[in-house]
Amino acid sequence: MKIKLIGCHSTMNEVQAQGHQQGMDCEFLDFHFHARPDKLHAKIQELINESQDYDLIILTYGRCSNSMLGLLSPRVPLLFPATHDCIGLMLGSTARHMELFKKDSRTYYFSQGWLDYGRTPLAEYYEYEAKYGEKKALKLIQSLYGSYQRAIFIITPGIDDLAKYQQKVQEIADFFSWEVGEIEGDINLLTSIVKGNKVPESIYVEAGQVITLETLTGGQHENNDHPKPTC
Repeated sequence: MKIKLIGCHSTMNEVQAQGHQQGMDCEFLDFHFHARPDKLHAKIQELINESQDYDLIILTYGRCSNSMLGLLSPRVPLLFPATHDCIGLMLGSTARHMELFKKDSRTYYFSQGWLDYGRTPLAEYYEYEAKYGEKKALKLIQSLYGSYQRAIFIITPGIDDLAKYQQKVQEIADFFSWEVGEIEGDINLLTSIVKGNKVPESIYVEAGQVITLETLTGGQHENNDHPKPTC
């Protein structure tokens, strides 16, 4: 089977650490596309259009601010995880993500890819400070992240320098006066998706079918009480 993988940088480390990129063509997109879901949608659609000579197109994106809505692959089926974002994917399922969120909604999660390629709250503050000055930057960052109380690092297989990432999380937590913790990740869902397996928490879309909200929710009523997307 000829497979094309279109993924986010947030999942690249785990895919490469497990050697899953062997035997398929992979393209990982810049994490900063997430700041503009419309541009992310357009870029994914562009790559799908260019990949119509494959047997299967795998996406390592979840819903990601509904950037998946409206995607169409004319001749090749799509397979991707049924998670809200990369954090749910690194935790192994939406169910686990929701369980943790219900226990404590004031936790901000970080993964290896998020720290390597993403825009952390601390980096965001420094951008605001350079643009608006310290006083306004602090006000803006407080409005965005003032409700959080702890930073949790998701440990996934293949991390070479754990201390480096722990230090990054600690620096962010110190700035915001957050508590720090760690949790074991679960990449079984990611592994299944990348292997092309249709598992319960995956979404398989036949060629020629447009991705709708019903596709993403499995026809279930949309519940707005869920973690804020990081993607």
